[in-house]
Amino acid sequence: MNLITSLRKKIVGGLANNTSLAVLSLLIALIVWFMISMSLNPSEPKTLDKIPLNLDTTGTSVADNGLSVYACDVQEVQIKIKGSKTQIRNLNKDTLVAYVDFNNVETPGQRTLPIRVKSTSGIDFDLESVTPSTASVSIDKFGSKEIAVTPKLTNVTFAEGKVPADYICEPDTVTVQGPSKLLDKIETCYVYSDTEFRDKDSSFNVHADTIQLYSADGVELDQSHLTCTPLSFEITVPVLTQKTVTPIVQIINAPENFDKSSLKLKMSPDTLVLASNNANAVISDTYEVQKINLSDFDLGYSKEFDISERLSEAGMINLSGADSVTVSLDDSGLARKEITLDAENIHISNVPNDNYDYNVLNQKLTITVVGPAEVIDVMTSADFIADASLLNMDSSIHPLSFDAVITCTSSDKVWSVTKAKISIQKVLKNENASTVRTSQD
Repeated sequence: MNLITSLRKKIVGGLANNTSLAVLSLLIALIVWFMISMSLNPSEPKTLDKIPLNLDTTGTSVADNGLSVYACDVQEVQIKIKGSKTQIRNLNKDTLVAYVDFNNVETPGQRTLPIRVKSTSGIDFDLESVTPSTASVSIDKFGSKEIAVTPKLTNVTFAEGKVPADYICEPDTVTVQGPSKLLDKIETCYVYSDTEFRDKDSSFNVHADTIQLYSADGVELDQSHLTCTPLSFEITVPVLTQKTVTPIVQIINAPENFDKSSLKLKMSPDTLVLASNNANAVISDTYEVQKINLSDFDLGYSKEFDISERLSEAGMINLSGADSVTVSLDDSGLARKEITLDAENIHISNVPNDNYDYNVLNQKLTITVVGPAEVIDVMTSADFIADASLLNMDSSIHPLSFDAVITCTSSDKVWSVTKAKISIQKVLKNENASTVRTSQD
């Protein structure tokens, strides 16, 4: 019995020793395999794609010289590295940084610079390649530029007889920030809208949020490296009433019997395009350029009249592009003649009903008349009367002198170009009577 028990213990003990030996042998084998493996292949390669390229210039000569990067032709790179198997597997996009080497870059311009790679985890590795290995980088000083904006609407029509005045944009400037090289190219800034408006007959507003920048030669500029503020604008479109009118003159100080239509006047330009600030205004078919004395129209008459100020005072806008109108007399077929009037042809009219007598002092009056050549040729002093109207006279002025209105009694197409004066004597009636009695005595 003791023999059996002893044998069983030996068998169980042997099995236990064999298990321990087996486990120990396995551990030793693993260690040996690992050591052999490490000695035969101590490191392994690794490829990482789409690593973002970092363009940070902090602490570099680029930043020290007040420069910034505004463009780069590389955004991502592929990295091939090699290192210890136990550590390289911990390297990834989050622990590796691809960056541009900005060393010794101190001036603006476009540079081709090397791309470097570093670890942010402290793990050592060997860099086998970076693809691409260089980047083309644009470097410049950054600044800002304030530019006046020009509203630009491309899809607007107006009702018949209606036109827009100058568009009003609020705000009226935009601030553009970016590289100095690009800012220097900006010449014109448009605030643009293609919103459709049809047959507009009154003023309206348009919201616009598109900015277009153009160079001096009319080329639209790429804004991808520029920042504009603000980005929202309100455009007011004033709508005006427009009409093409005929310029005319008003002839003044003409005798009642004179035929004003016989004057052949030329206007240059012969039409004007006018608009009213009031969209509901009614514009006449004619526009009076000036009031002109009949006596001004001598042979060869031509005079330019500025109309800009008068139009502005009347609330009108000149869309013609001409700020003046030239009035000329067509004197073909006309002639001029000098005639001397006797005292009997010099009259006074509109004499006041007061205690005074008014007597003409002029004994003769020389005038120059203009009219159709065949009519003028046969005329004499008997065909003319010079009249001085005392209506609304200022009796405090001495001596009394009045403009003579020359009337041709035999033709309504002849007029005087003389600036003649008629002198008047003003005498108290009782003084006049006393003078007469003294003479009789």
